[in-house]
Amino acid sequence: MTPAQKKLKELRERQSRERQRMAELGIADSLTDETRAELDAIEAGTPDLERQLRAAQTAVEQEETEQRTEARTEAPDAEMRERIELRGKASLGTFLAAAAKGRLPDGPEAELIAAAGLRAGQIPLELWDVPQPESERREQRDVTPAPGTVGVNLDPIRPAVFANAILPRLGVEMPRVESGTYATGTITGSQSAAALAKSAAAVGTVGAITVTTATPKRVSARLELTLEDIATVGQANFESILRENLSLALSDELDNQGLNGDGSAPNLSGLFQALTDPSDPTAIADFDAFAAAHAGGVDGLWANTIREVGIVVGADTYRLSARTFQTATNYKGEMSAAAYAMANAGGWWTNKRMPDAAATIQQAILYRMGRSMMGGAGAMRTAVCPHWNAIDIDDIYSGSAKGERYFTMHVLLGDVIVVQPDAYTQTAFKVA
Repeated sequence: MTPAQKKLKELRERQSRERQRMAELGIADSLTDETRAELDAIEAGTPDLERQLRAAQTAVEQEETEQRTEARTEAPDAEMRERIELRGKASLGTFLAAAAKGRLPDGPEAELIAAAGLRAGQIPLELWDVPQPESERREQRDVTPAPGTVGVNLDPIRPAVFANAILPRLGVEMPRVESGTYATGTITGSQSAAALAKSAAAVGTVGAITVTTATPKRVSARLELTLEDIATVGQANFESILRENLSLALSDELDNQGLNGDGSAPNLSGLFQALTDPSDPTAIADFDAFAAAHAGGVDGLWANTIREVGIVVGADTYRLSARTFQTATNYKGEMSAAAYAMANAGGWWTNKRMPDAAATIQQAILYRMGRSMMGGAGAMRTAVCPHWNAIDIDDIYSGSAKGERYFTMHVLLGDVIVVQPDAYTQTAFKVA
């Protein structure tokens, strides 16, 4: 027995004794000062004992790993020889044919999946590691040139890059809703209160509740694959990376529709559609104009300081703010307008999905986040975009005769509803 194994055994015996003693004390009618102190000592030492057990177990496992490494020889053991034999019997074509027919492989292919510890339907990468026949491993002293056609060592396929989602940062929630039209109501006319003279009667006022509805609209994406492409690409993550790309492309369009959708069928009505267009500024934005944008967002209700005011702008506007500094007559430090906003305000950022400048004017969205769902106490929903869940369709049957496989994703979304209009303001900057 190694020192680590001995230590682990001692700790387990101690743990067993302490658990037994705690059980004895637990069924006692009452505790004396002595037994209460004993129970306290056991409970206080339990966390350290468990940490020591984990450390001892890790040490034992490390020893066993090292022993197995030292015990390895050039010749494979019986289990490895059996696995190598399975590789020789398994066929990639059998895997692909089974997938095209919508069933799981059997025979050597199923056994190889189990031996590799993969889930049903996956193809073991070791299938490409079939050893050469003995006749081909004989020592050859002749120098053989490379063949005219050589293999291609394809690196794992890299994903396409999409912009980060913008709607969550603007407080737009996406609740999952049941079948039927989605409706949300907001009190838009409050009751009134007033100080009254002695014996004066309070007069009730009529409140108002505005209900807004949204019906489902569909956003879809589709991936089509052929068995020949899967077999010839030479990289195991070919299908998985394409599925990931399909999901990202769908998310990209969802976010774009939620922001810029013009409301004309089949498009969603996005956040910009729900806001009021501002008047176009006449002067190119300077340092004071950028500072005034955040300061003007403070209303004492949804934003009490500029740290509760965030603005998302187009790329042109952000680039202009990053190279705009205070003038010599109003100089207060070597800091650009972008740096000032990032250091003092609740947010100043850009996103690829923001609309481009039109006639030198670029639109932006100001978000008062003092009571948003990310604002802590008193948090309130400010905008919502309901969804009726996602529907994934993995169709391996329709194109099976042609060796084709289709994977389609549908998402049903409603228009963006601004629940609290005072939390948002559409603004604009002149950038040229």
